[in-house]
Amino acid sequence: MSSFKKILLLITNLGQGGAQRVFHDHSVFLSEYYNVDEAVFDKEEAENLFDSGNKLFSLDVKGNGSILTRILNFFRRCRRLNKLIQKEQSHICISHMDGANWVNVLSLSPAKKILVVHGTILHDRNQSKGMQWLRTKLIIPFLYNRAEVTVAVSEGIKHELQHTCGVQNVVAIPNYFDLEKIEELASAALPPQWQSLFINQDILITSGRFNEQKKQRYLFPLLRKLKNKNRKVKLVLLGDGELRSALFEEAVRLQLSCYCAWDASQPFSEDYDVYFAGYANNPFQFLRHSKLFLFPSGWEGFPMALCEAMISGVPVLTADCPTGPRQILAPGTFDSEYTLQKAEQTSCGWLMPMTNKNSFTAEWIQVIERMLEDSNLRNEMTRSARHRMDQYSKEKVISQWKELIDSLLL
Repeated sequence: MSSFKKILLLITNLGQGGAQRVFHDHSVFLSEYYNVDEAVFDKEEAENLFDSGNKLFSLDVKGNGSILTRILNFFRRCRRLNKLIQKEQSHICISHMDGANWVNVLSLSPAKKILVVHGTILHDRNQSKGMQWLRTKLIIPFLYNRAEVTVAVSEGIKHELQHTCGVQNVVAIPNYFDLEKIEELASAALPPQWQSLFINQDILITSGRFNEQKKQRYLFPLLRKLKNKNRKVKLVLLGDGELRSALFEEAVRLQLSCYCAWDASQPFSEDYDVYFAGYANNPFQFLRHSKLFLFPSGWEGFPMALCEAMISGVPVLTADCPTGPRQILAPGTFDSEYTLQKAEQTSCGWLMPMTNKNSFTAEWIQVIERMLEDSNLRNEMTRSARHRMDQYSKEKVISQWKELIDSLLL
């Protein structure tokens, strides 16, 4: 399809987050085939951590304020998006995340509309019950059926949109990964102060923003029980976030000693139990040198951290949470209720009970101990996981997006 075709990518903001990373990746690879612009609700509120180099427009409408102000601002965004699309003569507007998707549809612009859904509709605990009902029964059925296509980043989200929300034209296209780049970064040597720790200890690692969704606090009781069994294990947490203090306090409450990378006065040593490593410029090298990757998340869309661990070469244990882990580790199986009670071994890793299940602690401890003792099983799972990740290569996912976009440009 001719490269002069114009595509506008819309997102609420360009701050930290998985959706923002995917938005950036899409902007970069689509610009190889089309004329791509970007737009955010308000540039002053956008951190723009992922600069693609493409032209960035702002609708210049701030958030927050009273309910009335928010409603008025919502419709201002719709009007300004319509004007922007007509001025730039954009053929397609691809929006990411709920707020941007709603504005995209209600802008009533002449552009064809693709809505990208990154998170579970039914299992997001950050949404009140009232808002959940409003979204699933009214907003999403009304709006999303007025777009040309809705793209779900996982089969689980696609199932929710179709069977709970009644959205008709839904396709599932996963996020992609630059496999060679991640492997190259993973092969790098660890920073000097970390090397002996990873050599001398069995490192359990997790990564992700410190928030309620990721459930990192449930890893501390696991570590406490393992240490009570005289296991020579350490826990490394890559990331940061609003629960930083709460997680630290929970670890201390369980009498676990903690190293915090953000405390410049604290000396580094191998004597701590928990290592809050912060955001690493190269998280993949930490993953590669760990014994196990633990992912106790309560809900996901398409868990990029899980995939990155599998690419980096560390065996994974993941909660069988909505909506991505089962699709990744056990393709072809599906449980819309997410009822797993016992650990389920796959060739690529372990699907585990979620943290709200009665069997959570016992099952996770049993599997962790088995994996620490069985290097052959760790190696087998690592090889299978890496092979599985070929399905999420940049080339394969881009081809799906190009096919979809080109079909709308005919």
